[in-house]
Amino acid sequence: MDANTEEIIFKSPYGYIPTLYVCGIYVGLFGLATLLHCGLAIRYRLWWIFPTLVAGGLAETIGWAARLWSSKSPDRLDPFIMQMTTTIIAPSFMTAANFLILGLLISRLGPQYSRLSPKWYSIVFISADIGALVVQAVGGASAASAVQSVPRGDANVGAHIMLGGIFWQIAAMTVYAILALEFFLRVGMNRPVRPSVSVEPTASGRRGFSLHGKYDAAEAERTAMELQATGFGFAQGSKLSLMIVCLGLTTLLIYVRGIYRTVELINGWSGVIITTEIYFNLLDAMPITLALFTFIFLHPGWLLYEREGSERPPSKMELTEHNMV
Repeated sequence: MDANTEEIIFKSPYGYIPTLYVCGIYVGLFGLATLLHCGLAIRYRLWWIFPTLVAGGLAETIGWAARLWSSKSPDRLDPFIMQMTTTIIAPSFMTAANFLILGLLISRLGPQYSRLSPKWYSIVFISADIGALVVQAVGGASAASAVQSVPRGDANVGAHIMLGGIFWQIAAMTVYAILALEFFLRVGMNRPVRPSVSVEPTASGRRGFSLHGKYDAAEAERTAMELQATGFGFAQGSKLSLMIVCLGLTTLLIYVRGIYRTVELINGWSGVIITTEIYFNLLDAMPITLALFTFIFLHPGWLLYEREGSERPPSKMELTEHNMV
């Protein structure tokens, strides 16, 4: 490494120079995932995907475009601040999708097996997710202000605020995972939390918007009985089993990223972890990339709705069918 490069790295707020081709690859991957999610959301008319998966993918694309900018101008603060704020908040949009999908499954299989109704599940966990996002955004703004000030302030204050937001997010995901596991176990063992409430099925159609679909208590009860007799269909690759795999895998990937970010910020703004590029590439960008593409290959529009993109549950709970054609 020559003296000029050492001087550039010394002045860089990253503590390194972002690698051009790595930044280009992730801009391409996140941009492609965002476009595909836009297309699938329109295809299945699942508008809640725009403020969740599309928003998360767009934030990552902007963040990595800023890192690409930094690879050419490593000493500039504008792209550094841009990537810092967008990549820290992007996964919060994606966790919201997980929370909503579990609410959809609860409405399909029977709210009596869940501690919370689908409506309250969304209210509680989306509120927690928004809270985590706001805290991380405030922390990012605080750190950005410290980095921009002359003389440079203490960015660790903002880092600690961001750390609190990530802790908040991890705590919400932990409770979500525990409740989800309990729900699926109760469905499989026929151990409802409360008695089933008979509700007349709502006529399906495209005129209204229903986030959790149309709940038919009788249909949900028949499906639950089938699951209790045959299992969730993991061996046969049923749609229900694929949706559960998607939720489990994406939750794990976002968890990995959250743990990395936690350790990174605990280590300090100028610590060895935050100033080592490969850690960020492998433990932040890669898990989120895999999570976004998992949602594409195991898309809720395919697994939870009819091929036409209808908002009503598939007849005879298509979730449990083994025919993938």
